[in-house]
Amino acid sequence: MPAPTLTSRRHSLVARCRDAADGHADEVLLDGPHLVAEALAAGTPLLALLVSEGLQHRPEIGNLLSRATQSDVPVHIVTPAVLDAASPTRTPAGVVALARLALQPVEALLAPAPALITVAVNVQDPGNLGTLIRSSEAVGATGVLAAGTTAHPFGWRALRGSMGSALRLPIARDGDPTATLKDLQARGISLLALSANAPTSLDTASLTGPLAICVGAEGTGLPPDLLAVADQHVAIPMRAPVESLNVGVAASLVLFEARRQRDHRIAHEARS
Repeated sequence: MPAPTLTSRRHSLVARCRDAADGHADEVLLDGPHLVAEALAAGTPLLALLVSEGLQHRPEIGNLLSRATQSDVPVHIVTPAVLDAASPTRTPAGVVALARLALQPVEALLAPAPALITVAVNVQDPGNLGTLIRSSEAVGATGVLAAGTTAHPFGWRALRGSMGSALRLPIARDGDPTATLKDLQARGISLLALSANAPTSLDTASLTGPLAICVGAEGTGLPPDLLAVADQHVAIPMRAPVESLNVGVAASLVLFEARRQRDHRIAHEARS
């Protein structure tokens, strides 16, 4: 059963939630009932669940509490003021949880073959990163690499943007993208650099082999040293006057084209 209602904004759980919000702590913050439900379904270790007083009587929240209790998750009913202090959002959804997530080594992104890795380089917007992670899981990518100064994939905004995909997909983080990508090349992974001025159009690119799809920062794109080591430069064909797309949208288009080509290849080989 839930513990007595917490009424103090200075409670240690509130401090832990605030510390966990940026993803850099040992604990991460899950904001909202949807993300908490996804975590329970994925078997993500939940360390504490906070629910705003009164919401526990709603059927969907009551079901969430029952699932958490069955999984031995400590449940705390808190006053709305405490929930507001624990949640980083301007309009809290009334449910937050502390969870434990672990970044993976880059090697964990390579299987099963042929690897399909999304590499976000210096992507600053956590929402865009969340979209990249969501699209990566949707196409069956083997993992995501958050490289350079990219937003932390376990920050609350990125987790919310991924809508649960970050709880299931292998994700690595590395501060030296060029060295890491050269290492991937040595392992047989082809590097695709998405660039507006690339000579190869997406509709003619070959995306069926082991591949790392590299996308860069909003506005500036991929850094020159990474462009220099890429195996192929690919552009998304667009009609004027549009010159660029949101990085999350652009990467998603490439990922789904890679999925289409791979499915076509598998179907062709099955018929042969």
